[in-house]
Amino acid sequence: MTTMTTGNRRNWLAYTVIGVFVGICAIGWAIIMAHTDGNPSISPQIISWQAADRSVRVHYEIAKSKGDDVRCALIAYDTAHAEVGRVEVVVPPGTGNVDRHQEVPTSARPTAVDVQECRAG
Repeated sequence: MTTMTTGNRRNWLAYTVIGVFVGICAIGWAIIMAHTDGNPSISPQIISWQAADRSVRVHYEIAKSKGDDVRCALIAYDTAHAEVGRVEVVVPPGTGNVDRHQEVPTSARPTAVDVQECRAG
């Protein structure tokens, strides 16, 4: 009977140590994710775009928390993947998901568009 009790205590201790380790790893992962460039509460997306010789009209969507002031960059690229245009867009607090159009002036005809560098504040 004593051996069984000792075995149960060892199992309980092992499970406790494993649980604490997993908890520490989860907290560490949350801290790392909170301090990376990406913000999981901000979700930008390009819906469509129409290129002209010196501009591009971008239809984009940004999903965010209503209380956040969010800034993102709409960036246009040429065939060599060089940046040919950039506009910063701001979504003020009080709005959640936004669906907008924006004209981006470019120095050459763009062949790709992306929304990047989204950050709160």
